[in-house]
Amino acid sequence: MTDQHRKKLFSLFKDKGNSLIYLKGAEVSYRYDTDFEYPFRQESNFLYLTGIQEPGFHMVLDPEKEEYLLFVPKRDAMFAVWNGVVRSVEDYALKLKPDRIFFDEDLYGEISKRSPETIHCLNVSQAAVIDDMGFQTETGWLKDALAWCRCQKTDAELDMLRHASAVASAAHIAAMKGLKPGMFEYEMKALYEHEVVRRGLVHHPYNGIHGSGENSAILHYTESGRKIDEGDLYLIDAGAESNGYAADITRTYPAGGKFTGIQAAIYDTVLSALNGSIDMVKPGVAMEDIHLSASRTILKGLKDTGLVHGDTDTLMEKNIFALFFPHGLGHFLGLDTHDVGGYPKGVKRIDRPGIRYLRARRILEPRMVLTIEPGIYFIPALLRPALDHPGQKEFLNREKLEKMFYFGGIRIEDNLIVTETGHENMTSVPKERGEVEKIVGSGK
Repeated sequence: MTDQHRKKLFSLFKDKGNSLIYLKGAEVSYRYDTDFEYPFRQESNFLYLTGIQEPGFHMVLDPEKEEYLLFVPKRDAMFAVWNGVVRSVEDYALKLKPDRIFFDEDLYGEISKRSPETIHCLNVSQAAVIDDMGFQTETGWLKDALAWCRCQKTDAELDMLRHASAVASAAHIAAMKGLKPGMFEYEMKALYEHEVVRRGLVHHPYNGIHGSGENSAILHYTESGRKIDEGDLYLIDAGAESNGYAADITRTYPAGGKFTGIQAAIYDTVLSALNGSIDMVKPGVAMEDIHLSASRTILKGLKDTGLVHGDTDTLMEKNIFALFFPHGLGHFLGLDTHDVGGYPKGVKRIDRPGIRYLRARRILEPRMVLTIEPGIYFIPALLRPALDHPGQKEFLNREKLEKMFYFGGIRIEDNLIVTETGHENMTSVPKERGEVEKIVGSGK
């Protein structure tokens, strides 16, 4: 798989003259001022090009010769005591199949033999390794080139993403079945993560969100300490990671197994926005157009409940949608949960409430992978000022909205592959309201 990735990158450097590409793998990181190691996660670009999941490696690519040089750390006997077997250079050569392989102490000598005019590095931090050796570095090209490469996935990458989504979907269903009033959010987190690990995926792509009641309206809530009450909504935003590739799925459930009238109305609006957005996913469609379409659907639902009023075009113009849907509709997905490639050079964010947080402003192309995740939230920090804002208050039903301050929020998120003619939805967690109500708390 990684040989395809390197070939794609080589193709972008054919006109760069006598140059090399350098990347440094991740190192072990430690908790503040201790010797406690955090779980190791390889730097995503290094993982993309090498597949290596160990710390301390370096790589050099020669675009002109299409050659891959790998530099491995020299381990001593004590490494084996604490971490297991010490592999030889020959072991790594057989396993990783670089064109040439050396110990890391040979990095300067091997670069010197090639007399490069420029060495392309990811960033200033990585370039410092090369600068200290006296070579000329350049940091303005490699990061964007790798983002372009990573944006459209190979067949093998898509299979990894499907696997991550399948495991995450199974864990979401397990959480849905296990949800009962009286549980704590951390118990739901444990239930979900148990199912992911039980299925063989021990790393998580991000710290999952498990929010009940008002906490479900906190976009990146992670405390997970509240007791879940009978009438609460419970929002779970959690994924899984397969060989570095992420799933990122969100569902919102009624803790007691049945949505109330207003919960059902808001849920159906979010689901309608999700389904309408998914229907739009195909090559040639702009992400911001999908976001704005979802925003209109959300406004329609809010009008139907009497929470807002006015002409939809006017409500859009006044950015009323962003009071309830303050984040972007989705993002690319891959080796990072918020994957690279969403804003290539020259593409600027739209400076407008809500949509300015859209993490990918691209025309969709086949093999792109993205999330679609509309939501409606009742966030006092946004709504209170709006209720007194001269340009917004006339469109808002103060009496009804003040009663919604403790409602929380609803988000539903699926993971999609853009195909040649449309899309493939990798997420298999039930989301129709009737299905959800049948499964929540069933324990089956």
